[in-house]
Amino acid sequence: MNTISRFLLDIFYPNRCPCCSDFIRWDKLICSKCHKSIDPVFDRVCRKCGKEICICAEQLYYDSAVVPLRYENLVKEGILSLKRGYNKNFGEYTGKLIAGIFLDEYKDSHFDMIIPVPMSKKSLAKRGYNQAEIISKEIAAALNIPLRNDILYKQEQKTSQHYLKRTARMLNITALKINDINLEGKSVIICDDVITTGSTVNRCAKLLKSRGAENVTLASAAQSKLR
Repeated sequence: MNTISRFLLDIFYPNRCPCCSDFIRWDKLICSKCHKSIDPVFDRVCRKCGKEICICAEQLYYDSAVVPLRYENLVKEGILSLKRGYNKNFGEYTGKLIAGIFLDEYKDSHFDMIIPVPMSKKSLAKRGYNQAEIISKEIAAALNIPLRNDILYKQEQKTSQHYLKRTARMLNITALKINDINLEGKSVIICDDVITTGSTVNRCAKLLKSRGAENVTLASAAQSKLR
């Protein structure tokens, strides 16, 4: 959201912190108290799989991961506010955080595009936006790469992925599909808000590599423990 739009929106809908709901300045994404309380865990997660409890023993199709936060406490509240469709601040906040890591840790790497994990048309219409795309926009702008939401898509499914156990999640990811496109030799970032089992992003990475992608890097706001 640009500066003018944010200022005007604040007149009618005063800006709130996505983590604690306190009122904040129109040009802030979260309050200073929550910002200081959030503890990044990037240095504690596996650079390959993006998890604190490594899942690299499983067959992974993505090559590396940038995951700065743990899905708990204030971070969980921020992401839930993003998922519930009423506050995009945390998506922009985490997008900028992830972008900063890319600019620091991957300054010698080249990326051709960023692709948000897709939502089904029904879910997108209900929420009004794709939370992974909100995060992706900040990364795309910082790295000066295109955001592509026309490559992967998701068919309708009966049960939300958020409520499924591990076995059912593994079956449900088949709803993710890819269009007929040539990605030969491309280096791609795949972006999601939270990874749990990693099955969704792994499916996306597999699809991208089936079209010739040479390298797939995962970018996710947070990682959570398996339930």
